[in-house]
Amino acid sequence: MATKTRLAIPSNTREHARVIGEAVDEAWHNNFGGSRIEVPLGVVAGLALVGRADPDGPDPAELAMNLDPDGFAALLLELWSRFAILRPDLLPRVKPLWKWLEDDRDEHRLKAAQAVGHAALRKGLLELTGVEWRRHDADLLGMLLQILRSKSARNGLGQFLTPVDVTDMIGEMSRVGDLGDTEGAEEAATLSEAMLAPDAKPGSRILDPCAGTGTMLLGAARSMRRRGVDPAVSEWWANDIDWAAAACCAVNMHLWGMGPRVIVGCGDGLLLDWMDEALKSRQAAIDEVTGLWEMARKFALVRELLGLPLPKSPLMRHLADAEARMPKPPPPPASHTFDAEAAYSQGRLF
Repeated sequence: MATKTRLAIPSNTREHARVIGEAVDEAWHNNFGGSRIEVPLGVVAGLALVGRADPDGPDPAELAMNLDPDGFAALLLELWSRFAILRPDLLPRVKPLWKWLEDDRDEHRLKAAQAVGHAALRKGLLELTGVEWRRHDADLLGMLLQILRSKSARNGLGQFLTPVDVTDMIGEMSRVGDLGDTEGAEEAATLSEAMLAPDAKPGSRILDPCAGTGTMLLGAARSMRRRGVDPAVSEWWANDIDWAAAACCAVNMHLWGMGPRVIVGCGDGLLLDWMDEALKSRQAAIDEVTGLWEMARKFALVRELLGLPLPKSPLMRHLADAEARMPKPPPPPASHTFDAEAAYSQGRLF
């Protein structure tokens, strides 16, 4: 089912990412969103996680755009909750992108977030992130972060988005062998001597201590795929001192198909303690989500034994309300010269 709300999609994935980023930035500031960039980042990153299981089923973009601001927030919270269950290892880094959804609900902020989501969807966000090869070819969140932050803020943080051609060149030139069973922070110097591994063997560790949103690692992954190597066979270590960049990097590592062996830290890359901290917080998040999942499973079993129906989630209630509010289609145009009913049912007049 094709949507009528989206415009033509640029064929170049990086240009497409730029178009989405500029539309999001304009929507956020036109709605006086303020300085909390985690809101537009969290909206776009959350929607980027959406997949379409049934090509002939409902259009996810249309469903999302029919929701009111509260329903849209419920959709985002549902997406991030499912992501936390799927990837608890990345939870410590990505939580800033959706924690605002659990804070005191500000009506103005929710409307601005909804406007951001609509802008991204109209520019074809799901056409970029919903197709594997397009998703693996662009750093949408890196582009968005650069656009959302003012030039003075980027200069103050010393941030610079590495050009794609440079990352591809480094990905092709860098070589690293099998690093074996090296463990812990004491291996940081060895790992950082060769950050990227286009021909990495199973078990190799690839590290970028100043990864930003992961653009350099994406260059390595693209080079690996060109050589017929699945990036998921390697172990990926990424770090950045900026929380927003580290959060975007964590989402990117999932979107780019880097596999389950991913560790993303947020600390000073010149020091060694970020690696230990990243491992500890990662394991703590995995243990917490595992415990919550086990508790939820037990509650579900008890309800089943007692014959109690499962409660309807807030998102499902909002979707039902949105469907009830959708207007009926207009009647076909009257005509004495052709079968208007038949033409209208086919979706065209000529």
